[in-house]
Amino acid sequence: MTTNPATIRRIETFPLEHKLQDGGFGPSKVRVTVRTATLVKVTTSDGIIGWGESFGPPRILAAYLEDLARAVIGQPLELREGTWLNRLSTGYHLTTGGLHVAAISGLDTAMWDAAARTYGVPVSALLGGRLRDEVTAYASTGYYHGKGDSGPLRAYIEEAVEEGFTAAKIKIGSGVSDDVERTGISRDLLGPDGLVMVDYNANATVDTALSSMREIASFNPYWIEEPLPPDEIRGWAMLRATGLPLAAGEALYTRFGFRDYIAEKRIDIVQPNLSVCGGFTEAKVIAQMAAAWNLRVAPHVWGTGVLMAATLQLLSTLPASPFGERNAYPPLLEYDRGENPFREGVLKEPIVARNGRVQIPTGNGLGVEINEDAVRMWALPTHTLDITSP
Repeated sequence: MTTNPATIRRIETFPLEHKLQDGGFGPSKVRVTVRTATLVKVTTSDGIIGWGESFGPPRILAAYLEDLARAVIGQPLELREGTWLNRLSTGYHLTTGGLHVAAISGLDTAMWDAAARTYGVPVSALLGGRLRDEVTAYASTGYYHGKGDSGPLRAYIEEAVEEGFTAAKIKIGSGVSDDVERTGISRDLLGPDGLVMVDYNANATVDTALSSMREIASFNPYWIEEPLPPDEIRGWAMLRATGLPLAAGEALYTRFGFRDYIAEKRIDIVQPNLSVCGGFTEAKVIAQMAAAWNLRVAPHVWGTGVLMAATLQLLSTLPASPFGERNAYPPLLEYDRGENPFREGVLKEPIVARNGRVQIPTGNGLGVEINEDAVRMWALPTHTLDITSP
């Protein structure tokens, strides 16, 4: 470890894209035909490498990443929070959300990874210390397909149960009768003690969400995710009448986007996504705000193995607060079961759930090693970035 502060010597980005089979799958809102992600690689002046991930259309995201990379190249690795808050402040015309924050997310995560590797510790040590060595995972599954019937859903849940999952999140939001059928199938297959979460992906209005939620309440959903779009402010308050726990956050950016959701208690479960919200720097603040307002945190994860590794580092540090020794609501890891070669393929040793549990990687930084040959093979050559400081 050097006595001089490390600086960012090189920034590379790798936009990834995989076309899904049979026309794809997705939530009730839209069918996803390709899986995408952009990985960010940072090399420091000490030769230490860190990796991060940004969410969003890779071809569009490339311009935002180039702009940010040119702004931070050659700068001290340790200057993260101040750098990003200054960018958001001086660029206030761009708002505090959108793809420029997703771009920040990938760079920020890579910088934390590199910083932790510089000190020879996991990222969890820099975030406040590891409180657990493993977490319960829930299968993020039950997608819609072109045929649109319950057959694929049943197969999804049966597969998850066979793999040892006792918790699953499914997609709903295609009408009350269909929502009831899908939630009922999931409850039946997971049993009375299994956790069933449902995700509308904002494919509802207040009245349709209320109608659906009242009908599925008998299945005891563990949480109701994104029943409304994020800017439907009054609507979120109206859903409180159902008494069901509400979750959101995958479409919110930075501490500023989460602030009112937390302070006004529009939701019960706070779901920052590290590849969207601003990386570790913002996710840490968001988690602290949630603790201050006595709310649960369950990070959203839908990306590559890099995002999963980063999320596990964050999950390992989340305090038991608001609970104590008798905690029936421990932090959960979202474990995507949809087709995605990047989930396992970008890591030399993939992160695997065994009997519904996932071990926190113990190595330095994110705790995983990247299969860079695979990353470079998948990368879109016309939108990669490689910037080195003078």
